[in-house]
Amino acid sequence: MPPRTQALAVTVVATLIALSPGARSQPPRDDRPSPAVTMEELHRSGGVPRGWRFKLPAGDAARGRRVFADLECYKCHAVAGADFPTAAADPKNAGPELTGMGAYHPAEYFAESVLSPNAVIVKGPGYTSPDGRSIMPGYAESLSVTQLIDLVAYLRSLTAGDPHGGAMQGHEAHH
Repeated sequence: MPPRTQALAVTVVATLIALSPGARSQPPRDDRPSPAVTMEELHRSGGVPRGWRFKLPAGDAARGRRVFADLECYKCHAVAGADFPTAAADPKNAGPELTGMGAYHPAEYFAESVLSPNAVIVKGPGYTSPDGRSIMPGYAESLSVTQLIDLVAYLRSLTAGDPHGGAMQGHEAHH
């Protein structure tokens, strides 16, 4: 993503977070000190402080589990031991199993996967449509920022279990 586009996306996300319900009444969830830079330094470094990286705020995993259930994500994504209703096996609705995935991906990866599922195409049976795009719908227009943050917190909490049945050879196998 070009630096200008990245900076614009970050500004939009930061604004949405600031405007989300309850944002003003909750204390900041990130203890990192804010980098102090001048506007000129920001412009020279592509619009963000040197070494800067967007970090999704912490969310509430229990509320995120409810979002997962409300969206019926379990119909396409298995989560071992989560006690969601059992969905009929339908290869057209198969998605990557999410058991243990929280240990392999950062919050920002999950957020992008939910908002823009075609950003990274996961190869696998049933994961893609005939045109090579992800079969997962994007939720950019249907989730609030708080719902997204909480859903990601739930996905990040899924650290137990092996999503690949012991077949994991390296980090690259997750993408």
